[in-house]
Amino acid sequence: MYQEVHTHNIVERAYAPEVADLLRRFDRSAQAASGGALFEDFSAELLSFCSRDIMIMAPTGTGDYVYEHFGRDIARHVGGDRTGERVSNMPPQTARFTIACYDGALASGKPLYSIHRAVKTVRVSLWERLVLPTTSADGQRRLIVFSKPLHFHEELLTTVLDTSPAGIVALRAVRDVEGNIERTVIITANRRAAAMAGAPEGTLIDAEGRQALPFLADDTVWRRCLYVMELRRGDMFETRHAVDGREVWLQIALAPLGDGLVMTLTDISELMLANLTLQSRAATLALEIGKERATRRALSHEIGQREEREQELRRLAEIDPLTTLLNRRSLIEKANAEIAAGEARGEETSLFIIDLDHFKQVNDNHGHAAGDAVIRAFADLLLSQMRLGQDLVGRLGGEEFAVVLPRTGAREAQRIAERLREALHRTHLPVSEALDLQVTASIGVATRQPGEGFAAFVARADKELYRAKNEGRDCIRCAEGDIAAAA
Repeated sequence: MYQEVHTHNIVERAYAPEVADLLRRFDRSAQAASGGALFEDFSAELLSFCSRDIMIMAPTGTGDYVYEHFGRDIARHVGGDRTGERVSNMPPQTARFTIACYDGALASGKPLYSIHRAVKTVRVSLWERLVLPTTSADGQRRLIVFSKPLHFHEELLTTVLDTSPAGIVALRAVRDVEGNIERTVIITANRRAAAMAGAPEGTLIDAEGRQALPFLADDTVWRRCLYVMELRRGDMFETRHAVDGREVWLQIALAPLGDGLVMTLTDISELMLANLTLQSRAATLALEIGKERATRRALSHEIGQREEREQELRRLAEIDPLTTLLNRRSLIEKANAEIAAGEARGEETSLFIIDLDHFKQVNDNHGHAAGDAVIRAFADLLLSQMRLGQDLVGRLGGEEFAVVLPRTGAREAQRIAERLREALHRTHLPVSEALDLQVTASIGVATRQPGEGFAAFVARADKELYRAKNEGRDCIRCAEGDIAAAA
C-alpha cells in the first residue's frame, strides 16, 4: 500500500489549501492553553467551518481508536458513516498504518501529515490526512483528523482506464530531504499499460516506476520525465523497448499531475513499420498520412469533449451547482415519488419553504461572492439539521430552499422547523477567513392533505412563508396551526 508520513514542512507538502489554515489555528490554540490544544474549544472551532472533512478519534486504551465524528464528505466518498466504529474494522494493512499515525501524533503532541492509498484498485484513490492531537478538560486525549481525497475520479475515470486503447500510468514523485526526486511510485495503471510493460495485470500499482516500466530504464526517457515533473510542462516523444523478445514502439505523452505526472502510452509499432515501408513513396502520400493522423486526433479529442459534456449535463440535471443540493426539477421529481409512496403506506408528508431574510443587503453590503458563500454555508447548516437518508433538501433558486419531510406529521414538522431556526440563531455563517455573518430565515410549513397534488401542497407552504415575511420575518408560520417563533 502506498503511504507517506511527514511531521515537518507539512504546508509545503500538502495539497488541500485548508491544511495551512488548520495548522495556524492549531498553533494558536496550543499557545493559548497550557498542555497543547484544548479539545473542547478547538473542535468547536473546526466543526463550525469544515465539519464535513473532519473526523474526531478517541483512543480506546486497547491500541485501537473509535470514530466519534465522521464528516459528511468523507462518508460520501467511502460509502457510509463510520461514527461509533473502530479503526481496526478497516482492512488490516490500512488499519495498521492508520493506528501507527494516530499513535505517533498522540505521543509527540504535534501535527502529523500522511498520504495513503485507501483501496488498491486502478481507480486513483489517494487520501491526505492532517492529524491534530488535543487534550480534553478532563485530561482525555482526542485526535482531530482532517481527511480529503487527494485524487478521486468517479465511474467515468474507471471506465476510461478500463476501456482505453492507450496505456495510462500515473506516477507520484518521492523526494529526498533536500527536495530532489529520487524515485517515483506508480499510483494507477490500466490493463493496456500493464500489457505494454509486459507485466501481469494489477502488479504495477505501488511499484517503483523505473523498475516496473522497462522504457523508463532509458536515461533519456527518464530525464524527460524529470523535466516534466520539475518544470510543470507537458511533453510528447517516441521511443522503443523490447517486450518478450519483440520490439515495441511507443508514443509517450507526458503531463504534470500534482507532484508527479501522467503518461499516455500509444503502441505505434505497426505504424512505425508502415512508415519504414512508405519512406520511398511520394511526398503526397506522406502528406495524406499526416492528414489522417490529424483527423484521428481531432476525432478522438471531439469524442472526449462530448463525453465530458454529457457527463456534466447529467450531473447538472439533478444538482444545484452552488450548493450541491437537489435543484428544483430534481426535487419535484423525487418529492412526487416520495409522496406517492407515502400515500400508498398511509403516511403523512410535510414541507418547508425557507427564504433567507434581507438577503439583498448581504449582496449590497458585501458583494455577490459573499452572498454565494452565505448560501453555501446555509445549505450545509440545513443539511446538518435534516434527517440523513430521509428528508429531501433542495434549492428552489436564489435564497429560497425547500425540504420535503416524508413520514412526518404537522407536530413533528413544526418541531424540526423550530430546531432549524434555533440552530441558525446560534451560528455565524462563514463568508471568508476574516468575515462571518449572522442571518435569519422565514419558514413556511405545510402538511399534505389526502389527495392533494404537489403544486397545491407547495402553494400552501409558500403562502405561509409570505405570511412569515409579512409578520416580521425570522419566524415560522404553519398551515396547520401557528407556532410562530418571533425574533
